Amino acid sequence: MNILMITDNLMKGGKERRLIELLRFFENEPDVRVQIIILRDKIDYPQIFELKKTKLIVLKRKIKKDPFIFSKIIKIVNGFKPQIIHSWGSMPSVYIFPLALLKRIIFINAMITNSKCRKYGSEWFRAKITFPFSDIILSNSIAGLRAYKASPKKGRVIYNGFNFDRLKGLEDINILRTRYSIETPIIIGMVAAFHSRKDYETYLEVADEFCHENKNVSFMAIGDGESKNYYENKYKDNDRIIFTGNVNNVESIVNMIDIGVLLTNSDNHLEGISNSIVEYMAFGKGVIATQGGGTNELIVNKENGLLIESMSKQSYRSALNEMIDSPELRMSLSKRAQKDIQDKFSIEEMANKTLALYNELLT
Repeated sequence: MNILMITDNLMKGGKERRLIELLRFFENEPDVRVQIIILRDKIDYPQIFELKKTKLIVLKRKIKKDPFIFSKIIKIVNGFKPQIIHSWGSMPSVYIFPLALLKRIIFINAMITNSKCRKYGSEWFRAKITFPFSDIILSNSIAGLRAYKASPKKGRVIYNGFNFDRLKGLEDINILRTRYSIETPIIIGMVAAFHSRKDYETYLEVADEFCHENKNVSFMAIGDGESKNYYENKYKDNDRIIFTGNVNNVESIVNMIDIGVLLTNSDNHLEGISNSIVEYMAFGKGVIATQGGGTNELIVNKENGLLIESMSKQSYRSALNEMIDSPELRMSLSKRAQKDIQDKFSIEEMANKTLALYNELLT
């Protein structure tokens, strides 16, 4: 079974982590051979270089929509002769679908990773171009398929998988607390890029207010991005709001926090299955998240976490108070959350369903 995968890059991100985990799983599958093309020489997951069976091919684009990439991909396909092409992004799908059609190669289009598709936006146009020529339209959420109006006959969902090996070899919590100068008993964290898709405005406004009202709470903003410097400067006088920037030990930091938050700007974005939320749940943390999209497929309100209204300070404050004031509730929600990840969102579940899909398509 020869599988050709193509993606934009291997920078830090949920999609990229899923891809790496899947490739690691396939290392132990004797009948699976994988070559992966990345369209930009950006690699934040050095694990890709540890894979012995997987061939990594970097095609550097001189411009964002470089037409010469197509001829290079043709040479790769002619040499490797894949039975399946599996794309991991909208632009990779645009590059690859004519070749899959020309060569009559099965094409899995996995460009859907969120659950909001703006009409006439770039993702909308790329979906319109590529979906008719895709054998399978693969999403990590049911909400994603609905948002992109994928054909029910072609649409499939495979949820993100969490590798529980990530719970091992964690840094000592006390050492981390010292590193970040945290002395409060309760730590709240949000793992997310500083991007317009995420609602750091609400998260940090409420954090600042809470720090003035409650001496027992610290807040962490875990990530980097275009607006980080702005917010870091805005709250520079509050030493209980910690901006970590890019980190390589996100597992250890998630292990340290007590409550994991993901606030989404629903005007711009709706989550698919968020890796941040999956991580919070796997580590047994209390979860607060913006309702809507694929998040509702992960979180059942007041059963394994708390769902709040989009961009609502009042709703977020209420959920925080509920979590902080009732450790028993937080413990109950986190135990159920952890079990749900073990039962439904393991890396084995994700990888086995992907392999089953490949086998089905080749039968």
